[in-house]
Amino acid sequence: MQMLKKTLTISVISIAMVCGACSVGEKGRKADAASAAAPGLRDGELAVPANYRSWPVFLADIDKVKAKQIRDIYISPAGHRTKEGDEFPDGTISVMEIWNPKLEADGSPEMTSDGKMVKDSLKLIFLMGKSKDAGAMVDAAQRTGDWVYAGYKADGVTPGGPDTSACRGCHVTQPDKDWIFRYDEYFAKRTTEHSSY
Repeated sequence: MQMLKKTLTISVISIAMVCGACSVGEKGRKADAASAAAPGLRDGELAVPANYRSWPVFLADIDKVKAKQIRDIYISPAGHRTKEGDEFPDGTISVMEIWNPKLEADGSPEMTSDGKMVKDSLKLIFLMGKSKDAGAMVDAAQRTGDWVYAGYKADGVTPGGPDTSACRGCHVTQPDKDWIFRYDEYFAKRTTEHSSY
């Protein structure tokens, strides 16, 4: 009888551990889905995901000295799992933060000893999301596959920045890289740091 009780206890614990692991995996998938671009979105309809800073970094500390901007780009876990040479899947979101640099008294950007600008304040947040069938709603000359765009002020809620047609005007020049700038640089620098995604 004691042996039977021990066996049953071990079985119950084993089942609980397996179910717990399934639950964690399911939560991860739900979180990924919750932050994915929904099908059929239009420009301006993509919301800033609350958890995007926990995502893999696409590229960071990109200095645009002439524009006085520093850019950090994050990519959703689904997009991060993309293999080089493949297109990013529907639902992928890329979030680009535009930072103001600290300025010297003469208005020039303050630079570190290794020649990088120093971040001061967050200025804008731009999003690019792959929304299934969204391309069909865009004029052919401005179409970038099924990608849609949105721009917000630093609060992540108030629309801001250039009109989304400006985003399209830039990205339309990258058809061979799934309309993504720095595609090659991203895959060249990608590490196993976020391999759990």
